[in-house]
Amino acid sequence: MRGEDLRGLRRQLRLSQSALKDRLNASLGRSYDKPKVSRWENGHEPVPQEVAEALRGLAHGRPRHARILALANQKGGVGKTTSALNLACGLARAGARVLLLDLDPQATATVALLAGDSVEAYRQGRTMAHVILRDLPLEQAILGQEDALLAGRAGFDLAPSHIDLAETDGRREPGFDVALRESLETVRDRYDVILLDAPPNLGMLTVMALAAAEDVIIPVRTEPYDSMGVGLILTTIGKVQRRLNPGLRLAGILPTQYGARKSVDREVLEQLVGIMRDRAPVLEPVPASAVFGHAARNGRIALEASPGAAAPAVYGRLAAALLAGGPLPQMASVPPQEALA
Repeated sequence: MRGEDLRGLRRQLRLSQSALKDRLNASLGRSYDKPKVSRWENGHEPVPQEVAEALRGLAHGRPRHARILALANQKGGVGKTTSALNLACGLARAGARVLLLDLDPQATATVALLAGDSVEAYRQGRTMAHVILRDLPLEQAILGQEDALLAGRAGFDLAPSHIDLAETDGRREPGFDVALRESLETVRDRYDVILLDAPPNLGMLTVMALAAAEDVIIPVRTEPYDSMGVGLILTTIGKVQRRLNPGLRLAGILPTQYGARKSVDREVLEQLVGIMRDRAPVLEPVPASAVFGHAARNGRIALEASPGAAAPAVYGRLAAALLAGGPLPQMASVPPQEALA
């Protein structure tokens, strides 16, 4: 077993490195420590055969559950919802069963998929506002491919949002920050991947998304002020890891709206690599492209409308890597100015 295979199984089991070593020690009668697990995962030491067999046994005995991935950034306008929609489309095109949860009260993803029918979803009481604020079972809010409101508009299911979801920050009750995680457990066996489109702030909805997720990707526009704000979401992720969800993993930073010929964009990428050194990869950038706007204007998702275009194709490659369980496509070296002339 390779280190990355061990890491993948640990994440599938939703265990931190510390929790994994406790499980292994209990089942094998050993005294492994957390640094040892880290060395295995990083390939610095081979994974013992007894550990590989024990871990496979744990994973085999666990019911099949969807991988839960959050897209989060407190900054608006960074392409978070565009990323969620295109990634969901890419996963569905690859044959995965996908659910997109729109947790943004602005409901951008919901309107993009439902248009005027987003109001009808609210009238029917089938939104994430009803789930989180009124204890509606999540399965009753999901619009499937067979549902009249969504039929023919996407290759994946949707749990729509509504402006009422903004009331979440005013709710105070014990355990409220893990309410979404509890709701998701009731539908995880129906999907391969569940995507959470978090709102552009660091409020309760973002915390709930991070508390429920296994992985988080941070979309960041390649603009100086946007990259400077990465530290805020990283701090929030760290707190959630310590207090609510030790299994949460920062899967990567996703640069968006990237202009390879702009020196400021290349400088921002270099800064991101420096900031994230030894913490998480900077993923393959999504180029700035008019194809996203053209598709949105026609009520389409860019990867669906123009799968061969360079910009949405990045999401296709990211989706394929997520389903394969291997490393996510990372940024190549930033080319010098002369190479772009």
